[in-house]
Amino acid sequence: MKRVLLMRHAKSSWDNHLQTDHERPLNERGKLDAHNMAKYIIEKGFLPELMLVSDSVRTRETRELIMPFLPAISTQFSALLYMASAQTIVDHIKNTDNLLDTVLVLAHNPGITEAFYELAHVRIDNVPTAGVGCITFDVDSFKNIAPHNASLEYFIYPKMY
Repeated sequence: MKRVLLMRHAKSSWDNHLQTDHERPLNERGKLDAHNMAKYIIEKGFLPELMLVSDSVRTRETRELIMPFLPAISTQFSALLYMASAQTIVDHIKNTDNLLDTVLVLAHNPGITEAFYELAHVRIDNVPTAGVGCITFDVDSFKNIAPHNASLEYFIYPKMY
């Protein structure tokens, strides 16, 4: 059994118009939302062993805020996950070490939203900021994850919590 958590970064700030998109930090609401979503992940009990994270400032800050709730999790940052397509996200997941059972991908839209469909044929119009979902796959290898062996465990975002 393999599990994939897909999470969009928390709400970012648009206060400094001189910053590039890649440099935008979280705003205050985003910081609170990241904490709340981390608590929800803990409540559900599907704890990731590895986090694959875009290298943008807002994804790094989201990671920092959820890390205290997810001890003993390792992180791999990837510039390829910044504004990645669903296929790039899936490729990162499929290359995950099979000694692990649960991985969390922390990245951006539209890739995160499209990855739900690509991985499990789950149609979500738009994953809101800090939205997170967990998909379980009835396989022994991340290379074999596919919609026909997938099931959505949960999908939540801050306004639902």
